[in-house]
Amino acid sequence: MPSDELQEIRRVFQGLQTLYQLHLPKINPALIHDLLIREEEEAQKSNTASKSSPPFYMVEISTTKSADPEKMKNLIYKETGLLPSVYENGTHYVANMRLTLELLKVISESEEGVVKVSGDYTGGITGR
Repeated sequence: MPSDELQEIRRVFQGLQTLYQLHLPKINPALIHDLLIREEEEAQKSNTASKSSPPFYMVEISTTKSADPEKMKNLIYKETGLLPSVYENGTHYVANMRLTLELLKVISESEEGVVKVSGDYTGGITGR
């Protein structure tokens, strides 16, 4: 590829990173990117009108010390139907859940003192 094309790829990628930071600032950009790639791959595989289930991720949520652990557990349960494991005196939550961008936005915008959200694809409910 000519150098101009490579520069265009870099410029567009930087713009995407800016959008991640602007709209989902508490979410690890690698998690957003991975989720979007998996959604796109699934959409290409599935030519039917029915949408497949969102992929499973082990999601880690870090909160401030002043956040109410019960409220965060309840938020995660309400949105996913799963109770998270709670660590570090109620400031670190881990749950294996079906993940969507919409769910990431709900978690990051909660009033529960969320500082950072990261995660890894697990493939299925049992993990890998």
